Amino acid sequence: MAKTHLSTEQLDAFGAELDALRSEVTASLGERDATHVRKMLRRSRQSAAAGRALLMFGFDPITWVLGVIALAKAKILENMEVGHNVLHGQYDWMNDAELNSKTYEWDIACHSKNWKQTHNVEHHSHTNVLGLDDDYGYGLLRLAPEQRWSKIHLIQPLSCFLLMVYFQWGVAIQDLKLGRFFKGRMSRAELRERAQPFLQKSSRQLFKDYLLFPVIGFFNWPRVLLGNFAANIIRNIWTNVIIFCGHFTEHAQVYTKLEVANE
Repeated sequence: MAKTHLSTEQLDAFGAELDALRSEVTASLGERDATHVRKMLRRSRQSAAAGRALLMFGFDPITWVLGVIALAKAKILENMEVGHNVLHGQYDWMNDAELNSKTYEWDIACHSKNWKQTHNVEHHSHTNVLGLDDDYGYGLLRLAPEQRWSKIHLIQPLSCFLLMVYFQWGVAIQDLKLGRFFKGRMSRAELRERAQPFLQKSSRQLFKDYLLFPVIGFFNWPRVLLGNFAANIIRNIWTNVIIFCGHFTEHAQVYTKLEVANE
């Protein structure tokens, strides 16, 4: 594929268009946006409270299923409608300490610090660039002919399924760059330093979902434990389909445009 380069004039024109777009969006921000994110946060908390109450105090299968659905909905809303956007800095203009990208911590195993590095910095700065954007296959899947083939790709359907089911953990370890470590390109000291935020956050999530709330459920602890696990799996599948699988079409379109432009 031939490489193309923009002239200085083209780059300046493109930059001016981006600045104009940013100014237009910034000027449109207002009470409607603030109302929306606060409503999503409120609905998430209400759904979480309802789900956990149904799991803790219910006795029949119907209330268990309803509890799982409510809790999964709460996690999806918090992750997708609140956490993702807040950590992008989308609501920093509100000067609301609860919705500030510098202090917000979401209900997922991935530490906000790690996610902002892999997503905000790496993915959005190098979108679809092989070797720089780990969101393109998460270093696990081969999605384009330009990617080097490996024997591990023979089990790619299984890898994709496991990534879907345990998606929050795939996102959580993304910034550890384990591929570099296993290839000898990262020292143990660097890996330990990178792992600290992940270990702190993931241990809190495991404690909350699989120890604290089951203990509070007393004699209903197996029901609560299983319900929390099921809600997390549903959230993982949902976010994987929306976030990860949604990239497939985007990447294919980008490659198609490049190929057409260079013919």
